[in-house]
Amino acid sequence: MLDKNLAGNTIRVLPESVANQIAAGEVIQRPASAVKELMENAIDAGASQIDVLVKDAGKSLIQVTDNGKGMSPQDAILAFERHATSKLSVATDLLKIRSMGFRGEALASIASVAQVELQSKRPEDELGTKVSIAGSKIENQETVLCASGSRFSARNLFYNLPARRKFLGSNAKEWLHVRSEFIQIALAYPELQLSLVHNGESIFRLSPSGLRQRIVAIYGEQLNKKLFPIEVETEIVRISGFVGSPDAARKRASEQFFFVNRRFIRHPYFRKSILSVFEPLVPPSYQPVFFVYLEAAPDSIDVNIHPTKTEVKFEHEQIIWPILNAAVRQSLGKFHAVPSLDFDKENAPEIRVFSGEKDVPPPKVDFDPSYNPFQRKSDSVHKAGISLPDRDKQISHWEQLYRDFKAEGKSAVELPQTESGPISKIQEEKESYLKEELDLLFDENSQIEALQTLFSASETLDEIGSNLFQVFGRYIVLVTADALLLIDQHRAQTRILFEQYSNQLDTGQSFSQTLLFPEILALDKNRLIEFESIKPDLISLGFQFEKNGENYLITATPEHTQGLHPVAIVTDLLDASMESLPNFSNELKDKLALRLAKSTAIPYGQKLSLIEMKNLCQHFFDCAIRNHTPEGKKIILRVSAQEIIKRLN
Repeated sequence: MLDKNLAGNTIRVLPESVANQIAAGEVIQRPASAVKELMENAIDAGASQIDVLVKDAGKSLIQVTDNGKGMSPQDAILAFERHATSKLSVATDLLKIRSMGFRGEALASIASVAQVELQSKRPEDELGTKVSIAGSKIENQETVLCASGSRFSARNLFYNLPARRKFLGSNAKEWLHVRSEFIQIALAYPELQLSLVHNGESIFRLSPSGLRQRIVAIYGEQLNKKLFPIEVETEIVRISGFVGSPDAARKRASEQFFFVNRRFIRHPYFRKSILSVFEPLVPPSYQPVFFVYLEAAPDSIDVNIHPTKTEVKFEHEQIIWPILNAAVRQSLGKFHAVPSLDFDKENAPEIRVFSGEKDVPPPKVDFDPSYNPFQRKSDSVHKAGISLPDRDKQISHWEQLYRDFKAEGKSAVELPQTESGPISKIQEEKESYLKEELDLLFDENSQIEALQTLFSASETLDEIGSNLFQVFGRYIVLVTADALLLIDQHRAQTRILFEQYSNQLDTGQSFSQTLLFPEILALDKNRLIEFESIKPDLISLGFQFEKNGENYLITATPEHTQGLHPVAIVTDLLDASMESLPNFSNELKDKLALRLAKSTAIPYGQKLSLIEMKNLCQHFFDCAIRNHTPEGKKIILRVSAQEIIKRLN
């Protein structure tokens, strides 16, 4: 047998505690991962009731209590060993597993990065057992009086890995992940009684129910009438669940769920199958709602291709794709979720059926294949159906105009001649002034100063006004002595408002406009939690709210939001908050500022007056960044006179 501790060895076996921490990095990525593993263990233990309690988004405490079959004192210790499981005996058993917690590393991983306490008792035992573990080391085991089932408590997650704990997201962001894991299990097992409590507040209390009732309990009654069932069964797969009507679509994909054999998965290939059905039915920026459940033979899927088992490989993916697509189409069509032609309505116009009889002559088209519209011969003109005198008059008329045009020696367009052309002294001085100022436009060092000078003096504004106009309902054009400046009006104001809202979020100083009639912000419990987490930032932007029972009233909105629906703005900002990265504190504020700026900026197609264009340019050139929007899209374009001449030559 090899000596593992021989001096000079490069390869060495890691200590058990280090190996457990490495495994924990794959299995326990954040508090939500621990919640998921503990709930799945409770399900495998046959529990009909599971209660989850977390503090500080799970960073301080995660406690999962179930009424399952419990464990003996020996099993309570073995459960924390790596690769310990009650599901496998031989390798081939992996292909037959339908239960949840068979990894055999979850509890060991949690115990290696947290202070864990387990109380468990089997129904046939009088007393239970209590085990305390910290950093993979068993600190205590004793007999206790407790209820049947198990209660796992994990405190101070990553207490012994400061670097890992440092890179956790904010409590608000980590809480969203915890809630998401809870919802996924709640949707997979609607027959279970589940509860979720966060910092002493009851978030969900879900009674056993059918799938539709469970969905409505989580996402609100307003979704009930917009759910259409899907059901199809083949030899390869059974598909069931619900799809939402097109008008239930939302701006983010938060209500899109796939489950295979009651396990939540992500499957971009199958998701594309459903999106292709909704593509012509919902706006491009909206996402459909669906809850799809797949049942397949365990040996036809591989759930071990990803550490968290959310990615699954199907043996017959290319066959399942059209089955799923057809099932969704059938559901939407069956429940009239898509427009259709109804030929059975009363008083419909009668459509005659062609009988084959020649009672209606086919239409005839007369044409001359030899006709040439540029030919002046009289026979071609007559064959084309145009009288010769009329056509001769037309030709004579245009030729006369052309002769007159040539005789006067005019060109199609007269360009100003800056060197020796007929430009008055005043005009020359004006052009020279503008050229000197605007030549600095794209000089990185002088850009701000030059533009602020250009748009600060009233006389300068008057001069520029004669060379300022709008084209295509979207661009402001500034004409200079040797160039055209094109400014995208929507993007320019987006940049202006983004910097303004970002400053308000940083300083807390905002300007609001009070609503004459407050708007009710009716949110389901799920989105109400999101709203509570970003409400301070919304207030910094200029929103004001009042509590109204379980909902809120919007009493004021930020400036520049006239004509926009307050509820739509707030729900849009809620969607933006879910798109933020969890590990960047400024990400959410930037998202909120950008989303609000884009919502309130001047839309394309809006006609601007001269003063509006001047004010927009003045504020735009005062921005810290002018060339691009916060998303990196170009705002301003300069086209020189030389480039125009070159293109026209």
